[in-house]
Amino acid sequence: MSTSATGTRTRVRRHALLPDRHSWVDIGFTLALSAVALTAFGSSFTGSAYLAVGLLGTVIAVLVTHLTRAAGWPVISAVVICLVLFFLLGGPLCLRSLGDTYTLPGSGTLARVADQAVFGWKDLLTTLPPVDGDGPLLVLPWLSGMVAGLVGSVLAHVTVRRAWLAALLPVAGMTVVLSGAILLGVRHPQSLVVQGTVFTGLALAWLAIRARRASAAVHGGSTSYARVVGAVVMLGLAALLAQPASALLVGDDSRRAVARSWVEPPFDIGRYPSPLAGFRKYVDLKGQPSPANVYDKTLLDIEGVPAETRVRFATMDRYDGMVWGATDDALPGPADDSFQRVSSTIDNPAEGEEVDATITLGEGWSGVWLPTVGALRSLDFETGDARAKAEVFRYNLATSTAVVPTGMQPGDRYSFTAVEPDDALTEETVGSADLTPLPPGAAFVQGPTEKWTEDAGTDPMDRVLAAAEHLRSEGKYSDGVGRTERIYVAGHSAWRLSDEFVNAPQIVGNDEQYAATMALVANDIGVPARVVLGAVVPEGGRVTGKDVSAWVELRAADGTWKTLPTEAFMSDTPPADQVPETNTPMSGTVIPPPNPIPPPSDAGEQSDADLKERKATRKKKAEEDEDSIIPGLPSWVGLVATYVGLPLLLAALLLAAVVGLKAWRRHRRRSAASASARFVGAWRELVDHARDLGQPVPLGPTVTRREQSAGIVSGRAGTLARRADSFVFGPSTPEVGAAATYWESVDAERRAMSREVGRWQRFRAATSLRSLRRTTSGRPRAVDRQPADGDPTSVPTPAPGRVRGVARRLRDLADWRSRRTPD
Repeated sequence: MSTSATGTRTRVRRHALLPDRHSWVDIGFTLALSAVALTAFGSSFTGSAYLAVGLLGTVIAVLVTHLTRAAGWPVISAVVICLVLFFLLGGPLCLRSLGDTYTLPGSGTLARVADQAVFGWKDLLTTLPPVDGDGPLLVLPWLSGMVAGLVGSVLAHVTVRRAWLAALLPVAGMTVVLSGAILLGVRHPQSLVVQGTVFTGLALAWLAIRARRASAAVHGGSTSYARVVGAVVMLGLAALLAQPASALLVGDDSRRAVARSWVEPPFDIGRYPSPLAGFRKYVDLKGQPSPANVYDKTLLDIEGVPAETRVRFATMDRYDGMVWGATDDALPGPADDSFQRVSSTIDNPAEGEEVDATITLGEGWSGVWLPTVGALRSLDFETGDARAKAEVFRYNLATSTAVVPTGMQPGDRYSFTAVEPDDALTEETVGSADLTPLPPGAAFVQGPTEKWTEDAGTDPMDRVLAAAEHLRSEGKYSDGVGRTERIYVAGHSAWRLSDEFVNAPQIVGNDEQYAATMALVANDIGVPARVVLGAVVPEGGRVTGKDVSAWVELRAADGTWKTLPTEAFMSDTPPADQVPETNTPMSGTVIPPPNPIPPPSDAGEQSDADLKERKATRKKKAEEDEDSIIPGLPSWVGLVATYVGLPLLLAALLLAAVVGLKAWRRHRRRSAASASARFVGAWRELVDHARDLGQPVPLGPTVTRREQSAGIVSGRAGTLARRADSFVFGPSTPEVGAAATYWESVDAERRAMSREVGRWQRFRAATSLRSLRRTTSGRPRAVDRQPADGDPTSVPTPAPGRVRGVARRLRDLADWRSRRTPD
């Protein structure tokens, strides 16, 4: 603080690292707009850890950008430093849930952070929101926060010619950041008020402040508090009117276009065999040996639900002529009908009674399907590699079917919270009007359906119940066990359901054939139907193979699914005694095919070996990767590559960035728009090369080229300085060819200067940041005007400070020449 004789005070910033008033305003708006933009992830993550991590990234990016700008470093240095901090802090901030080993910046931590940054977006878009707020996907808001901080703080200080563009750039950049966060979010916004009204108000306020600042810098002006108050009032009114006005323009539908709508989940449920095709492993073999049969074995023990509760193993919603199987996107119209990644908390809109249950799988269970009850709200694995199971867990909201692709084994335990909807089928239930086409190869049910429902009227649900009653009353039950019942083979292909079931002299089968046929009949009538394999919980909660059954679910007009129980369409009366299969008359054209081998079921009749083999392979590979960071090489090689190679690689990238930045600067100078600017650029290139070599070249706005040539250790520096002055200040505009010739001379002189020093000095010059720093040390030429004989127009003489400065430069030049030692 300085005070003159008139009492005028001049404010001086105490330290160059402290932001000035304008910088504080830009920093404040950058942080505020970043916080609003990060709230777009609120519907994608549970809790608020995502916001804290994202804001921390913004603060770090803003701080690094300000410090590098205050030091005069280029913008690329701030980006590189933020990139290094992103990897170093990404482990302890975002990977804590994976274990203590990920809190240290080792090779595994850095690789996992990089993997989440590159591929985590796909995991986020293919995971049913919200995802775990403490999981590894926190890397995404951490990266977004850093990007937001860099965008806001860097664009706020970009120098452009047009004042309006300088004011608009950071505001537009933060708007792009918000748009990106919204694009990666969900179809229903977290808060229209925050993301719309608040963000718009802040953005307009920042734009107005920067526009006024730019205008004042060009034209001058003073602060008017009346204008400020008026501007605030206008912004507030615009923000308040924005939401209702947009509702009038676009309607009340809050769904919006997001990337999640265009990304297909990579999981394919169709590669897993239908569990309904393996139904006969649950039947009583009456003493016949079969290692795959689980009739008397415990499948699961369930706690927390009453008896008679239905446990769902899998829902099959599409028939292909061979089997009923689980698929994606089987429902008509928009629906969450796909197997998606989910976190421990599931946003399930189902309504009903909430239950908390725990299931422990028994000796008879194996496979990929996960037994559940109702519609899941949350699920936690409690045994085995719980984290690995949670990573691959998939759930279908529309069918309430859960899958663990890596397989479930006896002894696995998990707990969940679910909602049991009211799925009872009553006389008031109205079938859905969403007609689904009859599956290919299922036309054989059309004739029997017409015959069985001719007296049921026109109501679709009444016709479905009439067909169910016909199946129950006219059909017989058989598992194909016993010498006289072996003709009733397994499977539910079109051949088995047509010639050997509905069109046979006697309808005979078990849950597999009855449920498969009933669902096809309902679809033919016009009521969407699907098949469910599961069990009814007995007293005590222990479910065995004999408790397993297949039932049908019908879609009601309100979109819910109602249960048509097995006993409503399946008979429990055994068939009449049949003659042995060898004496059964057959025509030469209607010979049934041999007993088909059903595809492997959810218990893994044919997939156990594959699953075990894949598991053993993954385990062996994991052990190899754990022992050696680089497969095929000793572990010490991986350690050296990690802790020595990576730092060297990072240093090489930084040095390469400096060399590339200088090459880009040289290209800009060489290809300037005017020939005069090319002469100026060539001379500056020679001066910068001398400075990088360590030569004390004088700088400043009043230092001439000839004065600078005195500080350059070069035989032709003076000649080149005079040539540049003659062309720049000459009477005519220089030619482009003359500029190209001058550049060739400067390049030759630069090479000559480099040959005069050693290799190490040339390397230091190539990677030196001295010429990239801003040259703010130049001062106006100081002179003393002392009147001679009272004449005020006498010739000025150099000030003592100026003489001392020139002498100091000459001494520095002499010292540098004496220290120079050629290689």
